[in-house]
Amino acid sequence: MRDIIIGTAGHIDHGKTTLVEFLTGKNTDTLPEEKKRGLTIDIGFSCLQLGNNRVGIIDVPGHEKFIKNMAAGTSSIDYLILTIACDDGVMPQTIEHLNIASILGVKNGIVVLTKKDLIDQERLINLKREVVEFLKGSFLENSQIVEVSFKDPSSFENLKNILSQEIKNIKIDLDKNKKFRLDIDRVFSVKGFGTVVTGTSKNSAVTIGDKLLLYPQMKEIVVKGIENHNNKVSTLEAGNRCALNINGVDAKEIHRGNILAEKDSLFISDRIDCSFFLLPNSNPVKNNQRIHLNIGTTEVIGRIKIFGNDIAFPNETTFIQIELEKSLVCNKGDRGLIRNFSPVITIGGIEILNPLGKKVKRKDHNYLENLKNLNSNRKDKQIESIVKNSDDLFLTSEKISLLLGEKIISPLNIENIISIEEKYYIYIDNLTALRNKVLEDLKIYHEKNRLALGINTAEIKSRYFKEIPNNIYQSFLKLLIEENLIKTEKNFISLLEFQPKLNKEEKKLKDQIFSIYKSFGFKPQNINKVAENFNNLDNFKTIHQFMVDNNFIIYLGEETYILKGFFLEAKKILISYLQKNPKITLGDFSKLLNSNRKISLLLLEKFDEEKITKRIDNYRILLSKGDGFND
Repeated sequence: MRDIIIGTAGHIDHGKTTLVEFLTGKNTDTLPEEKKRGLTIDIGFSCLQLGNNRVGIIDVPGHEKFIKNMAAGTSSIDYLILTIACDDGVMPQTIEHLNIASILGVKNGIVVLTKKDLIDQERLINLKREVVEFLKGSFLENSQIVEVSFKDPSSFENLKNILSQEIKNIKIDLDKNKKFRLDIDRVFSVKGFGTVVTGTSKNSAVTIGDKLLLYPQMKEIVVKGIENHNNKVSTLEAGNRCALNINGVDAKEIHRGNILAEKDSLFISDRIDCSFFLLPNSNPVKNNQRIHLNIGTTEVIGRIKIFGNDIAFPNETTFIQIELEKSLVCNKGDRGLIRNFSPVITIGGIEILNPLGKKVKRKDHNYLENLKNLNSNRKDKQIESIVKNSDDLFLTSEKISLLLGEKIISPLNIENIISIEEKYYIYIDNLTALRNKVLEDLKIYHEKNRLALGINTAEIKSRYFKEIPNNIYQSFLKLLIEENLIKTEKNFISLLEFQPKLNKEEKKLKDQIFSIYKSFGFKPQNINKVAENFNNLDNFKTIHQFMVDNNFIIYLGEETYILKGFFLEAKKILISYLQKNPKITLGDFSKLLNSNRKISLLLLEKFDEEKITKRIDNYRILLSKGDGFND
């Protein structure tokens, strides 16, 4: 069952912790310093049964010095209880806490006026008017306003009844397309059990035995035990408070802000692209301004780079890049608080659009357009932008899911995205650009090597398809072949219209080489011996390779070549003999050709390779017809 997570918020000493204690019977101030000072420093946790619903309650600190802890608690709540003390009214942290909850996506809540007994009825009526005015434009604008007194326990029973009705109407928007994630807010060691971490589970369920990764340490852990509000469970759905007993890492190595998540589900980045909303009552933000960023349970410092402008103005959304002073574990869609560097106050909020920001100029129009598409409400626009602007030309559905921050269903059917075997995707313009690059490479190669067959297919793969499976590469080549742009021969790629052509001098040299090999017959010599007949070795090598590429001569191995005619004749003699005899030895074959044992062995090994013969012990047999009888 999915718990509703309620969070308290409000100014220091406005009764948040006491309110939670009245509701649950538990004091969430657990630190000795909290008990001593009488204020909540860190986030506290408890639970409550409201009708048929179990509710987890997060009590967050109100003091301005501990806003980062408040942000950590608020990042995972569904419903906000905003406390306002009747004797104080709306105070600075009241405003800031409401802003934080709004920035982090909280959409439901209630206002509780505490310490009702400290003011008279007239002041209470005026205070309610002030609160209604204060809430205008916020997600609490139409929420209920309930007053309680710590001297009147029945007022809390009334609050419980109201909360019970309220949470029935809360629609929990769990995105099951996302992978499990736990932003760690506490870590400790339990004797006899080991390391325990706590947080609010997100996105999908966790089960005992699951293997997860601790970010940013990148250490694999195994879930040994799960507790939800002191109840041991084997599986826990997303959206619940939980304590996970894990092994594989010591408690001393883990800190608040670390994250447990599935492998390959998060990024570690020091440069993030975001949409940025500056609160209405904030001062304008200048380019390169230093800020505090709070995401989940993490706080980092960074500098803002504003795209397209020099200043971000209040009550407006702009696109920014944050250059972080320390790497951040994050993903697309993560929300965070932006707080001024000094004085440290909340000035706005961000949503990460691209966790792997690139170092670009602020006036880069194409980059800005990409961010606008990533900020679109249309998922197809976001995916198109990811595929279009990725450093990898070809993306798997898994990689797209990672960059999108949620699972996608393959195959994709999105305009401008080309699917190759429904496994890899490429943006249509990127495919055109890649095709043009390959064609241009071939054109340049042909100009410099007019007698070569073309570029080796392995070289093109290494150049543009290094991490891509060969079948995807072959599909790309097939596409170019079907478009009548290229042809392939002997593992070489060339432009369709390309034909190697010899000039007069080159033809003469080819004829000379041909004559020499013809004179050898079935007793060809090493290529180095052939080369001794020519003064210009470079020209010899070029024409000799041309003759190999075009099947005038056949390579046997050990730097030895034979004229194609003699090769085919040797094959014919061998097949004819084996059609009349069950087997043939090396000596028999040498006699048939009137050749030496070395050349005869090279020929037989070549025929074995072509599946014409098969070696058994010291003789060979003829394989069945259809296995390599092509000339």
